Amino acid sequence: MLLEILKTIWILLPAYTPNNFAVIFGGGFPIDFGKNFVDGRRILGDGKTFRGFFSGLIGGVFVAHLQLFIERAAGFAIFSSLSYSQFLQLAFLLSFGSLLGDLTGSFLKRRIGLKRGERAPILDQLDFLVFSLLIASFSEAFWKVFSFENILIAFLITPVLHVVTNRIAYLLKLKDVPW
Repeated sequence: MLLEILKTIWILLPAYTPNNFAVIFGGGFPIDFGKNFVDGRRILGDGKTFRGFFSGLIGGVFVAHLQLFIERAAGFAIFSSLSYSQFLQLAFLLSFGSLLGDLTGSFLKRRIGLKRGERAPILDQLDFLVFSLLIASFSEAFWKVFSFENILIAFLITPVLHVVTNRIAYLLKLKDVPW
């Protein structure tokens, strides 16, 4: 079981890491152009920026390439069992889905009246995962890498990993709040 948990973490790194890159390299012009939705609240807020989104996307794909390099050097095959085009497509979709899920979570948080940085249990921990898996599942490569067991494990471990990594980012002063 431990090996399946580790495999799940490994194959989800391109989904787990984009929002970290967005936090570190983000800032700048907001994706919602500073506009409000029909309810009078910001569409997304100042925390969702073009620079953050694209640095997250590049970061997630970069991490996947590091994984591919490590797999080839270490002689094991998960991502390296795919053709390069399948690998690249899967890495992109996992990363893009993660960021889209985070944007959707922010949109929903604004609709229920939560401000930037306010807690939204479950939504904060799973929005990116749901979208990442959903979008990537349209790729043939997804089904070569992910099993139902990996998906189930992902939903069980991600909330815990999310809390731990956010607390670390907070302690390192990369985030304003520990969630």
